Amino acid sequence: MRQPTRQQRSRSRHSDRPGAADPAGGLPGLPGLPALPPLPARLPRPLVDLAPTALVLLVLVPLAANDPDLGPTTSAPVNAGLMTAGALALAVRRRYPEAVTAVTLLSGQLPLAIALYALAARRGATLALGVLALLAEARLLLPFDEGDLTTYSALANLIEDPAVFGAVPLALGLAAHQRARAVSALAERNRLLEEARRHAEERAVAAERARLAREMHDIVSNRVSLITLHAGGAQLATADDPVAVRATLGLIRTLGQQALTELRGLLGVLTPASDQGPSLRGLAALVEESRQAGLAVGLTLTGPAEGPPAPGPAVQYAAYRIVQEALTNAHKHAPAAEVAVTVEVRPDGLRLAVVNSPDGTGGAPDLPSGGHGLDGMRTRADDLGGTLHAGPTPDGGFAVRARLPLAATAPSSAAN
Repeated sequence: MRQPTRQQRSRSRHSDRPGAADPAGGLPGLPGLPALPPLPARLPRPLVDLAPTALVLLVLVPLAANDPDLGPTTSAPVNAGLMTAGALALAVRRRYPEAVTAVTLLSGQLPLAIALYALAARRGATLALGVLALLAEARLLLPFDEGDLTTYSALANLIEDPAVFGAVPLALGLAAHQRARAVSALAERNRLLEEARRHAEERAVAAERARLAREMHDIVSNRVSLITLHAGGAQLATADDPVAVRATLGLIRTLGQQALTELRGLLGVLTPASDQGPSLRGLAALVEESRQAGLAVGLTLTGPAEGPPAPGPAVQYAAYRIVQEALTNAHKHAPAAEVAVTVEVRPDGLRLAVVNSPDGTGGAPDLPSGGHGLDGMRTRADDLGGTLHAGPTPDGGFAVRARLPLAATAPSSAAN
């Protein structure tokens, strides 16, 4: 005979416990019976609308038909008919609260109280509510004998119905109306905040895309332009000069590696430290690369020996990129011109200028240009609170001049 497994023994012990639930979903302790469904969070809307009508028709109408004192008149059948009319009117109290309240003025106290609550909750403190509330209070006072007010019990009986079936429903309805307005205002505020957050995220994404496009343009445009120029030189070199060809290919390889390194840092694959990123210390190497590509470039970097502190990393990064883009434009549009790069650190900021003489040859290489270089340089200066001006010189050359503050908050691109 096969022995029960450990899992079967555990399930058997669990099912033998008092109050244990049936594995099939039955009630605890009653195996085989289906479990009760969970209660809904809110009752269905038709049920809420028709519940007062059903209550009055099933309870108050039969009582009014047998008790002539239950109603506004002394006739039991008339009171039952008025109670029925008020009960049926309550079914549409949400859509026509004023008309339903007017109809229930001739009905019983409970239908009138329900109608007053619905009117106050739907409309709030309006002129119609004030008029109907006064009529309701008068209606609730009519069944009482106002001649005997000598005792506290008689006075209590006088104000009992107007307070319970008039004032209390009105107060509860007004409170519900204010709460609904507050909830609606909070929902609208949350919607506006969510919309503002979404717009802020979209602006941040657009700004980040523009920054990445600017960085990609500066890196790719400069490096690829130099690679193209060196490749053209290698193409024109003769086979009898393998040393020159080998040197040119080495330069192309170096420029490609530098472009890849900067692109990886930009995209987050390899993020260099802030002191290893492009800065003023790299201007000499940048100018030397342009010289090797055939551009006559001179560099002048000056600053007081004991004066203002060195520019911050963000300022040095922007200055490096501006000079890089200006040299790229010189390669594209004036390859035979002489270019002077001047960078000066002053107490009031960093001044830089990249000025090239007229080209004179008209033989600019056929290099593609996106037309975004000048806009990118201006954006870099503007982001740091500086200025940049670019345009032709009187002698036919071109000049890029920028002024940058010494200290600025490093943007996200400065880290790369």
